Amino acid sequence: MTNILTMANQETRIIIAAPTFGSSFQISLVDNFKKLFKFEEMAMRSVTDDANTQKGCLEQILAQTKPTGLIAISIRPDNDTISAYSAANIPIILIDEKTSGVSTITIDNNMGGRIAGEYFIKKNKKKIVIVTGRTHVMGGYNAQQRLEGFQHALRTKGLSTPLGCVMEVFHYSREDGIEVMPKLLDSCVDAIFCAAGDNCAQGLLTVARERGVRIPEDVAVVGFDDLLIAQLSTPALTTIRQPLKEMAEAAFKMAVIHREEILRKPRNKVFNPELVIRKSA
Repeated sequence: MTNILTMANQETRIIIAAPTFGSSFQISLVDNFKKLFKFEEMAMRSVTDDANTQKGCLEQILAQTKPTGLIAISIRPDNDTISAYSAANIPIILIDEKTSGVSTITIDNNMGGRIAGEYFIKKNKKKIVIVTGRTHVMGGYNAQQRLEGFQHALRTKGLSTPLGCVMEVFHYSREDGIEVMPKLLDSCVDAIFCAAGDNCAQGLLTVARERGVRIPEDVAVVGFDDLLIAQLSTPALTTIRQPLKEMAEAAFKMAVIHREEILRKPRNKVFNPELVIRKSA
């Protein structure tokens, strides 16, 4: 670590920004960053989901903190913000989002959605639904890509999601899953892709247990992320894995080792998702 930071030839001060640090995805990334950066080399900033407030927060970070780099999770800065950071020679690395003029790190979310859809089709499921994050909002890039990939997989086999069964949730939380599951069960679904993450999938499983619904015999469930909770849930959760450790390492290298290079020419790093089969599907 010391040698790497010496190569940067300046004091390292990386800001890790996210809307709220409320999702397990964001928290897991931060846990990985804490293993890569020393305590004094990074700081976290919540910038909210509101576009105007978020822009002001990012401008404030630039003016007051003067970081050596900005790693932004689930944030899509506007062109003015990108230009301001570029003029100050501060690279921006986006995780789980994508826009021009900055470096990006993500998985192929469209592929992740396709993998889930194709797996259910292989299992001969017919009434397949999706629980997703918000798709048409700032920070909704990954949710939109997962939904499109999932729907594409269904269309290739002449299937579609039943009317009213594309469920969008706000917080990617267990509580979100608890809220939407009754409606899905009342629609007699036989498979649920929880693109909103493993925590949300836990809420689906909780309601299934309370109602005596057998998983996966009655309803199969596939999550997203492959967090530790996916292994510990009952039943253990089949899920689409994001390589969070590798994604954090890639962001670290861009921000510290390749800082000057990505200032001149931003990089796009795309990881492939992986299906992890357990007991829920």
